[in-house]
Amino acid sequence: MQICLSTSNTLRYPQGGVLWVFLNWAFGLRALGHEIIWFDVNDPKCTDDQTRDQIQTLKYRLKPYGFDPSIAIATRDGRELSGDVASGCVSVEQVLESDLLIDFRYDLSPDFVRKFKRSAFMDIDPGILQINIAKGYLPVPAHQACFTIGETVGRAGSRFPDVGREWIYTSPCVSLDQWPACPPVPTAPFTTVSHWYMDEWIVEADGSYFKNDKRSGFLPFLDLPHKVSHPLELAICLAGEAAEYQMLRDKGWRVRESHEVTPTAEAFRDYVQQSGGEFGCAKPAYVKYQTAWLSDRTLCYLASGRPCVVQNTGPSKILPNSEGIFRFDTLDEAVEAFEVIASDYGKQSRLARKLAEEFFDAKHVAGKLLSRAMG
Repeated sequence: MQICLSTSNTLRYPQGGVLWVFLNWAFGLRALGHEIIWFDVNDPKCTDDQTRDQIQTLKYRLKPYGFDPSIAIATRDGRELSGDVASGCVSVEQVLESDLLIDFRYDLSPDFVRKFKRSAFMDIDPGILQINIAKGYLPVPAHQACFTIGETVGRAGSRFPDVGREWIYTSPCVSLDQWPACPPVPTAPFTTVSHWYMDEWIVEADGSYFKNDKRSGFLPFLDLPHKVSHPLELAICLAGEAAEYQMLRDKGWRVRESHEVTPTAEAFRDYVQQSGGEFGCAKPAYVKYQTAWLSDRTLCYLASGRPCVVQNTGPSKILPNSEGIFRFDTLDEAVEAFEVIASDYGKQSRLARKLAEEFFDAKHVAGKLLSRAMG
């Protein structure tokens, strides 16, 4: 079966962490014997030469994994790019021969989506997405099936609307072959990779609003390095923000520039697997709306046998709170999690890998999605 993965931002921003969002799904689907087309859209503000350069960079970044011949680039409404801009890419005609479109984008035109035999929408921003659809900010086209990684999306008691769609829960996934368990490194820092500042605001129904970026999520926990013995490191984008950099250093954080340490998929994997584990905070909206969101990045740590201390984003039927992954609400709970991990790092490392194998294996997750999407 030929499957078109409609990716987001891999052409414009082919950084390691972004690529793994889609690589894990692509590997899971390929392991099931399916042919993958890696689809993305061009930025109309870019010149033809800029788009050519972006395509060549994306091909280079995907070549180690064998997906470079399968790249397709078009406009959001499915038109071929002018001239030879997309030379060497899969044609739109071949894209439309796909048996299934798995759409990670929120902006493809409805007319283009309707041309596919079947299409499945993938929500990886639960709560945030539905609120933006309800407000008319994202006119997401109709699909035969809508999937979400948020366990509470469309459920009774949810803190946000279902926008009239039936949402099918799917766990996020990680390719266990591409992310093997590695020997524990108990003295290495706990790390995370993230943007820091984002101009993202959530407007509530009553007109109130809040900033929804990683910096805001981390603010209540910035004193953590002085309360734990384990070194903590942030790989974030802080170019030119000397004052912010110094503030974080004064709080005890190690800080590295994410563009320098994780520019490629291979570098991202190396960085994660050379870490002792992950400490991560969520965007405030994931916590506020209790979606049980879990980062695809965290799955890469778990599969590598790296225990994770991450912020609690809501009740989950599959996520434990003290076995490989520790979900905290307060600073004291985060401190306690590090104490438990330090008492038997080897055990927590094994539990982390076991969790990835039991619930997030890309081949298994992708198979379940396909059975629902094609049914």
